[in-house]
Amino acid sequence: MSDENADEFRPKSLSDQAVSLIVDFDADPSDDNLAALKAWYDRYADHQQAFASAMFTADMSDDVRRRIETALGREFTMMPSLPGAGAETRKRSVPAAHLQPWGARGSGEQAPARERTRRRKAVWVGGAAAAAAIVVLGINLPSNSVFNPIASPAVAKTFETGHAEIRSFALSDGTDITLDSDTRVEVTIDRARRHALLHQGRARFIVKADPRPFTIEAANGAVVAQQGTIDVEIDKARRADIRLRAGAASVQGDGYEAKPLVIDQPVIYTAHDPVPTAVTEPAAGTRDWPTGWVEYRSISLDALIAQANRYAKVPIVLDDPSLASLQASGRFKLTDTEKFTARIAEPFGLRVSRRSDGIHLSR
Repeated sequence: MSDENADEFRPKSLSDQAVSLIVDFDADPSDDNLAALKAWYDRYADHQQAFASAMFTADMSDDVRRRIETALGREFTMMPSLPGAGAETRKRSVPAAHLQPWGARGSGEQAPARERTRRRKAVWVGGAAAAAAIVVLGINLPSNSVFNPIASPAVAKTFETGHAEIRSFALSDGTDITLDSDTRVEVTIDRARRHALLHQGRARFIVKADPRPFTIEAANGAVVAQQGTIDVEIDKARRADIRLRAGAASVQGDGYEAKPLVIDQPVIYTAHDPVPTAVTEPAAGTRDWPTGWVEYRSISLDALIAQANRYAKVPIVLDDPSLASLQASGRFKLTDTEKFTARIAEPFGLRVSRRSDGIHLSR
């Protein structure tokens, strides 16, 4: 990509997004750029972690750093001897007994904003490389430095989604996880192990091949895989539903021997009955749930609507209780509330009315 197009390119990684936002604000410290930076930072916990790492090597003036920290309501540790930092900021830098400064910027006329932005991006790459070198060499950084994962003990990282939300995340080992609506999972990855604890909801793990086994704990059991794709769900009754989609994995209930999973054959167990049990004829085909699609052999209308309401911004309401026991079957896109409502209304001859409290279905 040419330099002329560099400013239009928005990197995909969180660390690069954080760097880009800081660079934009440093080049143009406007209220709009500060608001955009704050909105991105406040959105998710992983954004905040990536932003703190970017601020560690951020080469900026005391005034720019102070404005960012005031807006975000916190101070950020910085790498020592950054060329742009003033005396005030240097007081908060981490110790650097053997570190050499990068050297001051050259004198001369101030470059145009666009040229300063390009030059600062180049400096940032060097800063990240320098920070990485500090970790590898073990040079006098505190154990809780954002760039010191080797010296730091493993810390569990929480990923979660809210109502009507399906999100994907990339883990540090190359594994990808997709979380269904209202899901929370805690992940710990270090040099010895890979571990995830599903607290609630449903998650798909696309486990990257690695000598360390990946363990997914749910209810009173666990799934272990070296490589593969696994769906793990815990419902409100604390029942675990495990489905292997690709690769190989085993499931083990608390106190029981591990059993190999069979692709697309669900295995269930509960906290009170931890014996993994295979389900030969599942009521629902959920292979495509990350895209919102589910296929049902037969399901009551109230249960089907309850599933769709997990993704509905406005709830679907059955006005007549006698409609609840009607049986539906077929393939439904639960994440498209409008189309879903129209689809189920037609075969049952139901009337759809939109009110302030929801979308109502009646005869």
